[in-house]
Amino acid sequence: MKTSALIGVIVVGLAGAGVFFLSIAPAQAPGPGGDSVACTADAMQCTDGSYVGRTGPNCEFVCPSATTTPPTGGGGGGILPYNSGIQGVVMAGPTCPVERDPPDPACADKPIQTNIWISRKITPQQVIATTYSDANGAFQILLPPGDYVIQAGPSGVPLPRCGDTSATVGASGYTVVAISCDTGIR
Repeated sequence: MKTSALIGVIVVGLAGAGVFFLSIAPAQAPGPGGDSVACTADAMQCTDGSYVGRTGPNCEFVCPSATTTPPTGGGGGGILPYNSGIQGVVMAGPTCPVERDPPDPACADKPIQTNIWISRKITPQQVIATTYSDANGAFQILLPPGDYVIQAGPSGVPLPRCGDTSATVGASGYTVVAISCDTGIR
């Protein structure tokens, strides 16, 4: 009887200690080389009234007002007000299992409607703006001058796989990019 009571006390104690330590564990963010770096578990109130915790490789606060998504595909969403940004087209290929010489026009790369994520080149893991391409593969987003990395592709599926595209945005006008995505067809 005493042994089972002692085991019960030990189990309850271990469970309580586990809950305590799990509840105070700091958030983790990937550090240099993929190692985890502990972020503090504090919060900050954003200008829109919401609260956010620290995220990303630098354990920074990222408020939701930093990104915008246009209400219609390919529209002029972005970080405002700026007279500059990025516009482009997203194409996927190959579209036929065998490429021919001369090329078959029916097998040309096709435009795709997909998600677009924009990051600053110095912090490519931290998305600062999002949009999406329309059915013609076209997109346009307003951004301040600077160096950016554009990532495209559907969420949660491996294909099509789109490579990262770099772009430098000047003080005015749009920087034009073409994003190429691999369909996986061979």
